[in-house]
Amino acid sequence: MSYDGSEVELVKNSTDIVSVIQQYVELKRAGNSWKGLCPFHKEKTPSFIVFPATGTYKCFGCGAGGDVFSFLMAEKNLEFPEVLEELAEAAGITLKKGSGGGRVSAGLSKGLFEVVAEAQEFFRKCFAGTDGNTARDYLKSRDIDPEETGIGIGYAPGGNALLKHLRRLNYSVSVIGDAGLVITDRGEPYDRFRERLTFPIHDRRGRVVSFGARSMGDAVPKYLNGPETVIYRKGSFLYGYSSAQEKARQSKIAILVEGYFDHARLVSVGFSETVATSGTALTEKQARNLMGMAEKHYICYDGDSAGRKAAVKAAEILLAQGAYPLVVRLPDGMDPDDFVKNRGREAFEELLRSAYDPVSFCVSLIDGKLTEGPDRIRLAERLLEVAVSSSNPLVEEELQKKVEESTGYSREALTKKSNEIRSFEEHTRYVRNKAGNIGSGDIIVLKVATAGGVYNTDFLDFLMAGDLTTELAVRLLSVFRGQIARGFSSVVPGELPEDLSALCADIAGALQDVTPQEIQKLKKDIIRKRRELPRLRELQEDLAGSDPERKAIALEEFADMRVEDER
Repeated sequence: MSYDGSEVELVKNSTDIVSVIQQYVELKRAGNSWKGLCPFHKEKTPSFIVFPATGTYKCFGCGAGGDVFSFLMAEKNLEFPEVLEELAEAAGITLKKGSGGGRVSAGLSKGLFEVVAEAQEFFRKCFAGTDGNTARDYLKSRDIDPEETGIGIGYAPGGNALLKHLRRLNYSVSVIGDAGLVITDRGEPYDRFRERLTFPIHDRRGRVVSFGARSMGDAVPKYLNGPETVIYRKGSFLYGYSSAQEKARQSKIAILVEGYFDHARLVSVGFSETVATSGTALTEKQARNLMGMAEKHYICYDGDSAGRKAAVKAAEILLAQGAYPLVVRLPDGMDPDDFVKNRGREAFEELLRSAYDPVSFCVSLIDGKLTEGPDRIRLAERLLEVAVSSSNPLVEEELQKKVEESTGYSREALTKKSNEIRSFEEHTRYVRNKAGNIGSGDIIVLKVATAGGVYNTDFLDFLMAGDLTTELAVRLLSVFRGQIARGFSSVVPGELPEDLSALCADIAGALQDVTPQEIQKLKKDIIRKRRELPRLRELQEDLAGSDPERKAIALEEFADMRVEDER
């Protein structure tokens, strides 16, 4: 995604990060910064710091960090364009369409919302007209009344009908393609959705942002989802979220299913608090959205092997976010749509009442066939993996009690094994993070490039990807250059990918000022290392070889180079 840099910076500079965060966190002044309890994890001693001078925040407990955009995106589960528009409105700034290949946040987003809304109206008209006879007959055969669901099911005809309709309304092929409605990279543009039922996907504000579609015959794939666009990120949205919120608040429950028809069936019989992952694996962001809907969270996936494995995985993701999900076990081979269609609402209510905690759900899958020996040990280990995935110590203890009851192992043995599992997982995370960590030398280079939170374009032009030693640093260099190309003069962490935002906030502005002499010295060091690179590669080959004498010489030369670097 791309945005007009000057407008983003204007919004950021017009926004007081302390005033914004104080709406969610009780802050107290601590010298030149402000301190409070972190809103992103439970703590008793404040470790969440806001730095007004740099417009950033950092939690020294959980590592969360970023700018005012990052904070609101995390706190309110919003996307960058939504936060940008919200802060712009609060600051009295009117966002205009800018340059940069025609991709700008406010102007482009507005155009995409309009064209997608027009597509939804077109699909609905086609469904209601003669073109929709087959679609209506198909829903009738599945015993689904589209009016009872109220979810706006439509029909996409063939023959590039949508493209022709939108072109008649003077929408450009470029905008239609950016909205994900047509495919443009295979010659002549053509409709993405053809002869399929359509299911509108809404954002949290109820605006249509994309579509899911299902074939009614043998067309492959059976389900087809729209691509990610400026206004639609698959891993951030729960299907049916906007219409489910109010009912979920009232009933204090939220039901998670996998598919569009599962959702339609449950909504049609009164379970309006149902949302779906649209056939994709549950993401952490979707889990947080689900947790924000209600106090109780039910996972109701298909009653086959794949569905049950996915349900356990979804439960682990929710546990990691601090929730205590309950898992509904459907009869073998049935999905929520089948079950409610054949057995009715009351039978489904009974399933909810008898839903399992994650550990008991796993135990239920072996149908009481708990054997001794290796199988029993493997079961206990898997159950403990589920239990320790919880970030809430009280939930973890509750689940460990379930493991003890189910397997018969002593609490002492289970606690010891849990600690082993936890240590292994922490080590795995450490290794993974270490592999993706940024090198200390790379940090110095990037801090110089962003001293004072402002891009040093001359130094960034001088840098090459080969000057950096870690993949993560190369990614940061690339996104820094991307912001500069779109008109940014200062670093905006919140506009970067989620996994880079906190790191960027740590690096950018860490140095308040760098003298020309210091930059010149760093450039000389980089140039020297560029000259040494061919020799370094030769030494690496010698070390990998079998000649002991060459290995010894290579090690000695490596040591000399390290001494030189330290000087």
